[in-house]
Amino acid sequence: MNIRKISILAAGFLCVTLGIVVLAYSYQYAKFVTIQDIEKVTGLKGVNMMAKSADADGDLNFARQDGKLILSATFLPASAYVGAKSSKAGFKSTISGIGEEAFIGPAGDSPSYMLVFHKAAYTVILNTELENETRARLTLEQLTALAKIISSRM
Repeated sequence: MNIRKISILAAGFLCVTLGIVVLAYSYQYAKFVTIQDIEKVTGLKGVNMMAKSADADGDLNFARQDGKLILSATFLPASAYVGAKSSKAGFKSTISGIGEEAFIGPAGDSPSYMLVFHKAAYTVILNTELENETRARLTLEQLTALAKIISSRM
């Protein structure tokens, strides 16, 4: 084998390995919530995972069949919970029965579209999008049910 073929093979192997590592890192949290969980809780069919982007900035992002984002789940160290809860713009009220502590947000009169909880080594932020100014794409009850699923798998 000549040096050119070896270089091409090595570069290809490196690219494939790097892609596998990035994919594994991106979906390391997939064991906590699945498409099937979301479809069961919401009653929606055809839910898909979305790649991370400016609009879908969670570690796991899910969209309806029409491509509109319905849920972003972000996983942070447990220590992030204190900072999130102390945010005047983010904290609306505490909620019980999820993880060790939980709250909903954002503050103000807009519909609640964020649920934050911590359990064990994680702080988890669940965000849905607003369908319009008066309604979130997922209800607080749906976010709570999904948070309980995630928490039970930690």
